[in-house]
Amino acid sequence: MKITDLNGIEIEVTDLSLAIMQADDYRHYQLSGSANTDYNHPQQVYWEDIYLKLIIIAEQSERGADEQSKI
Repeated sequence: MKITDLNGIEIEVTDLSLAIMQADDYRHYQLSGSANTDYNHPQQVYWEDIYLKLIIIAEQSERGADEQSKI
């Protein structure tokens, strides 16, 4: 599956569970020091966006699997 990041670049996701864990980790990383404030915020926004897109895919997958199991 593929997702598109905030820069319009398509990213192929081969392991959804691992991608969710990595994006969750990255969205919490911050460089220390006031000199890094300008860097930290865009990075946090970027990884939060990736994380939310992955969660949506996981939830849709789960709902699809639930619907299939009812048939």
